[in-house]
Formats: sequence, structure tokens, C-alpha cells
Amino acid sequence: MGTEAMKNISSLELVKNMKIGWNLGNTLDAQCIDSLNYSKDQTASETCWGNVKTTKALYTKLSSLGFNTFRIPTTWSGHFGSGPQYKINAIWMKRVHEVVDYALSTGGYAILNIHHETWNYAFSNNLSNAKTILVAIWKQIADEFKNYDEHLIFEGMNEPRKVGSSVEWTGGDNEGWSFVNEMNGLFVKTIRATGGNNALRHLMIPTYAASINDNATSHFKLPSNDNKLIVSLHSYNPYNFALNTGNGAVNKFSDTSEVDWIISNIKNTFINKNIPVIIGELGAINRNNEAERAKWGKYYISKAKSIGVPCILWDNGVFSGSGETFGLINRSSLQVTFPTLVNNLISAAGANSKTNSSSSKNNAVSNKKTNSNAAKTKVTTVNKTNAKANVKTTTKSNTTASTKSSTNYLSCKSNDWNCKQKMSDQCYKDASTCWTSGKSGSECNKINDQCSKIWT
Repeated sequence: MGTEAMKNISSLELVKNMKIGWNLGNTLDAQCIDSLNYSKDQTASETCWGNVKTTKALYTKLSSLGFNTFRIPTTWSGHFGSGPQYKINAIWMKRVHEVVDYALSTGGYAILNIHHETWNYAFSNNLSNAKTILVAIWKQIADEFKNYDEHLIFEGMNEPRKVGSSVEWTGGDNEGWSFVNEMNGLFVKTIRATGGNNALRHLMIPTYAASINDNATSHFKLPSNDNKLIVSLHSYNPYNFALNTGNGAVNKFSDTSEVDWIISNIKNTFINKNIPVIIGELGAINRNNEAERAKWGKYYISKAKSIGVPCILWDNGVFSGSGETFGLINRSSLQVTFPTLVNNLISAAGANSKTNSSSSKNNAVSNKKTNSNAAKTKVTTVNKTNAKANVKTTTKSNTTASTKSSTNYLSCKSNDWNCKQKMSDQCYKDASTCWTSGKSGSECNKINDQCSKIWT
């Protein structure tokens, strides 16, 4: 179960064995610090965004479909103590370990990361504190899994960015690029120093916000003298087809130019320089257009495969609604809700699928109804500034909550960064609630405008 002798191979060789992957989204990464008492039950956060508790049977099913790479997004905020030790709660570590073992029991690969953290926003005045916590957390994670072989991969950060700023999702700026590059380098150094198999551990490190925007990719710096590093990128493209829920959104995949540009950028920036890449999140929301999504999936995966880049599908357990509907498999019944899409993805990746399309189709309608409220929607508010940009502004909120539009989001003092962080989180949460509660667009846009000004 991933505890064999470590093979000393390069990441370029490793990624050749990865066919196609699946994300355990909105689960171990769920963050409910404001609504849960973590001291009472450290594992309650796993289901606080509406998904069911993860089972080994889920991974067995996914493996039978043809998936052989499993990303396990994990949020550690709320699960560790204060400094200087920042000790991770033993109960939480045990549960994370258990899920990692579920994935590795398939004979495939597992990717473990740090995800929706509140301490690593990419501002220069936060760098010192973020570096201290990153080292403390990753030392503990690395030690926990130091005997695991190359089937377990560590990913240093998820979409590190200047949260709440005007460049959050537009490719970054000098401050953001410098922050991410320095944190990436420290992550690699920290893991290598923990010994055991971690000296040869394959590590994923992101561009700014894991963006495929050319500003982000061109300012990425790969740590030197290490052939076991993989660039982590995310793509929800073409934007108007895959992610946009506002003006300009389309339900047909008829224009391949955005995907073509992305693949070309990845090839020229990384692949041609023998730098391996994994698209760690890939998805297109459900618009009741499975045939078009299947066409998109076949095209995207085929193009990525042609340059040796494996893709990992984002599945947040959400099947319907007005937000990010990326659900693929019903985690309770283990039935595939969109079999045509999944079959095309698996086929394009060159993996072996044992999906029973007919039985899955028979259950598709009932699964959608059953799961319409099964997970908290990852609500998206976006402004597309560049067709090449990975632009995504996301918050997760309880869609039944009331909108606190009367809050003075700009009340923090100019240098009170803790206040600004809390106010930013609250503002975007309120904006999400506004959009999902059916209030007028003008009212919700007013909240969004306030959110963007908090950090200025």
C-alpha cells in the first residue's frame, strides 16, 4: 500500500504512468471554522460542506472506471494548534492517513496537499509568518508518510494568491510571484530534510494561483538541481463553457482556441524544457449538456495527453444548481451520474474503463435528484479579463444564510492585516450568499465591489 522501496526515478518518468485522475473535492478540504466546534469533533469538517464520509469502496469504484491518480485536497487550518509547534491534531492526521491509504490501496497514485488555508495569502508582509507555519505543517505530514513510496506525492500549496486583491485571479504581480516562488522553494527544502523516502519524494509546486495565465507561468521559478518536481496547474477552460455562470456563458463546446492556447503555453513554457506538469484540477460545470461536456473532455484530455500532461478531474459532489456543478459520481450509491462524459475522459486518457454505461444511465436521473443538495456549492463570481487567464473568484457558503450587506467591510485600519483577512473572508461569503439567494445582481455586485477594496 505505497510502503515499498522508493524507486529513484525522475518525475518525467513518473508522470508517464499517470493516466487520468480524480479529486476528492469539498471533503477533507472543507473548512467550517466559523460554524463547527473543532475541539469537539476534529473529523466533522469532512462532511460539513454536504458530502458523505469518504469510503474505501469509493476508490475501488473509481479505480475500476480507469482512474489511477487521486488528489486528496486537505485543509489543515482548524486542525493544528498554536505556534511555535503548530501541532496537527492526532485524530485529524489519522483520518487523513486513512483516506490516503484508501487511494493507494488501488495500486494508483495519491496526491496530498494543503488546500483552503487561512495563513498563506501571498502578501509580502505575510511571508515570514506563512513560511514558519508551512515548515511546521509539512514537517509533520512528511514524517507521517516518510516510509511511503513514489505512489504518494506531496503538493506544497493550492492556488496560492493575493486573496481579495485585484490580481487574485488575473495572473498575479511581482509581490505574488515572489511570495509563491519563495514558498515553493522552502517547501521542497523542508520535505527533502525530513529524511526517509522523502529525500526522493515527488513534489508538486504551483504557479501563482496554479494559473495557466502567461503572467503566472512566465514568472514561475523551478527550484534547481531536483528532478523530482512537477508543476501544478489548474484549468477550467474554455472559461465561458467550463466555468462562467454570467454573461457570455455558453453550453456548447464549439471553439477550441482557448484549450489550444493553454496546451501550447504549457508545452513551450515547461514541456519543451523537460519540466513535467500535472493539471491538478480540470472541469466543466453541468449545464444539462453532457454530450457537449463529453466532446470537451475528449478534446482536452487528448490534447493534454499529446504533450504528456495527465489531468485530474475536479469533483465537488455538486450535480445541480447555479454554482460550480462538477459532480461526476454519486459517492453514496457509487453510480456514475454522467457516464458518457466519464467514458470519453477515460478513453481519451488511454485508461481502461469498466463502466457499465447502461446501468449508470438508468440511475443518472435519480442520482441527480438525490444529490441536488448533497454538497455545498462552490459559488463563483468572475470577471473574464483575458481569454488566456485562469480567472476564478470562489467562495463556499451556506446558501440559506442571510446576506450581511450592511457590514462595513472597509472598517479595518490600513495595517491591520488580521482584521482585513477576516473581513475579506466575510465579504466574499456574503457576496456568495447574495448570488445564491436570488437577490438582485446590482445588490450582489455592490458587495463584490466592496470586497475588492479591502486590501487596497
